[in-house]
Amino acid sequence: MSLPLEIAAVLAAVGTYEAARYTAFRALKRRWQRSIGDFMRRHQVQLEHFRFIDRVWVRQTLLQDPEIDRLAADRAATSGETLYEVRARIEAWLDEIVPFFNLFSYYKIGATAARAAVRVCYEPVFDDAALARARAAIPPGTVTVYVANHRSNADYVVLSVGTLRQVALSYAVGEWARVWPLDSLFRSFGSYFVRRGEKDPLYHRVLARYLQLVASRGLTTAFFLEGGLSRDGALRPPRIGLLDYLVGILRAEPHRHIAFVPVGINYDRVLEDRHLLGERGPPGVLQKLASLGHILLRAPVVAGAFFGRAALRSHRKYGYAAVAFGPPLFLHDLLPDAAAVAALPDVERRPHIAALADRLLGSVADAVPVTPVSVVAAALLDGALGRSALRQHVATALHGYRAAGRPIAQGKAFQGLRDANSNGAGSDRANPDLAALEADIGSSEEAERTVDLALRLLTRRGLVTLRAGAVTLSADAPPILAYYARSLEPPKRSASAWSAGDPERTAS
Repeated sequence: MSLPLEIAAVLAAVGTYEAARYTAFRALKRRWQRSIGDFMRRHQVQLEHFRFIDRVWVRQTLLQDPEIDRLAADRAATSGETLYEVRARIEAWLDEIVPFFNLFSYYKIGATAARAAVRVCYEPVFDDAALARARAAIPPGTVTVYVANHRSNADYVVLSVGTLRQVALSYAVGEWARVWPLDSLFRSFGSYFVRRGEKDPLYHRVLARYLQLVASRGLTTAFFLEGGLSRDGALRPPRIGLLDYLVGILRAEPHRHIAFVPVGINYDRVLEDRHLLGERGPPGVLQKLASLGHILLRAPVVAGAFFGRAALRSHRKYGYAAVAFGPPLFLHDLLPDAAAVAALPDVERRPHIAALADRLLGSVADAVPVTPVSVVAAALLDGALGRSALRQHVATALHGYRAAGRPIAQGKAFQGLRDANSNGAGSDRANPDLAALEADIGSSEEAERTVDLALRLLTRRGLVTLRAGAVTLSADAPPILAYYARSLEPPKRSASAWSAGDPERTAS
């Protein structure tokens, strides 16, 4: 065969391959688009139009922002840098902060991987009804912000799965996610990066203007009010930086409504609990990456267990990953003079924002679900080391939490009890004594099941042993049990300690 014929044959083969690849990819893309559309229609998911605005538009809008222009000129005048150098640094920050939302990445790659990961590790327990009630109570046009506690690096994944069928969230994520391929993945999910610990005030103003722009245009955002992972299981004092930025929307729009939805997250087992307890002092970037690495190292073990028969039963996983939602809180109810506060200078405004953060953290604490391990851990630390005493202690605690309106995480193991309560509701009103007896029996069964699930998990971890109805704690059990018991405690540390410090330390 001559050279021209060989070249023609190669070109024909390449052309045929490219045509076939294009046709297959186009068909697959259409199928994915139809499945995403069907999912969103089936669950009535409504995405904000602004979520699909090109990041170039956002970037250029911020580069032309009058406040950023003024700050850049002031920096150039006082630092000896040229205006070009200052603006180049601002552009680099915006490239780092501004994400891009990709529908396919969020609802196909992200959703599929997240649901699989959560179900491998945990039995998820989500309060979908509470989320629907919260969303229904927020008027259209309101700036909506979900504020949550922060217990694990898995919180981003668990919360996204919990809200997937109703709302897409854009998170503030830290330095640990600025590594390949996490950086591109989180950007495509609509998350924006925050440099925690950054000391340059100009950076914080650029970040503030970005958050104010996207939130005021209707983008639903979420952030962890504590600003970092809890190291001892208790709620950390809230950071006020992102909260202050959001309140700053009122400087331009004093009558704009802002709603906060409290989100409580809790686990029967935090994958990196021992690592967190072992940390001393504020964690740096390397420590945060090590915490994430601990989860990734556990992934092959968990994935391997998933294919065993034991992993197909919920009690053979790591217990519950529970997410609950409180009723929305409106800024003008929490802070009646919010517009006037937003106009105050930084030093005068900070105490008001700190008080607001404390109130929000209290509402988040009320939304943290009671999981079997958390309530049993508290009972064991209180000295209930016999099976009977443990059951009585847990029954009393659950009754108190339920009376206070605290969400209680109960998965498939409690379905029979829920069905019995539903079927028997209202049938014994004419016989109060019989109703009280059935309630006592149901409470005892609920406590017994809760104790059984928790002890199985704790025994498998080697933290407790059970012999003849007596529970014995291992030598390293008390600090770990305390870590889980503290998840049910109200906040003990306020934001006032942060509000008196440097402005950079307030950033979430």
